[in-house]
Amino acid sequence: MISTGALSVSDVLAGQPALAGRTVEADELLVPIVSPPLPREIALGLELILEGFLLHHGRPRHVDNVPIGAAVLAGDYCYAQGLVRIAATGDLAMVEALGDLVALSAVAMAVGRPEDLTPLWRVTAAALAAESGPGTAAAVQGVRAALREGVPGPIHEMAAGLPPVPGLEEALAR
Repeated sequence: MISTGALSVSDVLAGQPALAGRTVEADELLVPIVSPPLPREIALGLELILEGFLLHHGRPRHVDNVPIGAAVLAGDYCYAQGLVRIAATGDLAMVEALGDLVALSAVAMAVGRPEDLTPLWRVTAAALAAESGPGTAAAVQGVRAALREGVPGPIHEMAAGLPPVPGLEEALAR
């Protein structure tokens, strides 16, 4: 497993020469909502994946004034760093869930359904922590499969039963 100590997303990004001096500190959005709390490596991986998505499809929270080409590369770097941390756990179901999260988020943007993003990210974060107990992984796989088929209702219904995530909807709407 990669050892990060108490690294933040900004710390990881600052290690990239193209982003040095462009990082800013921002609160973690997804980690505080999951219970039981995620181990730090998984939490950092999840937040890096969110930042990667925002670099590709929105406005990043942890870097500022990044030229478009550098933003795409930085987004790829964030996705890779996040998935490396998750993959290091050896939990293939978690890797699959995050791969689906990235893919389904990109599809939501491509087909003009940004309203699916917040439920997708909330449900995935909750499932990573097994917030709803046994069966959560299977239930989340089902609602992701429905979303893949163009049926967003189930993921919106599942997300409605989760606690709100301050700042997530705003970050995804950027």
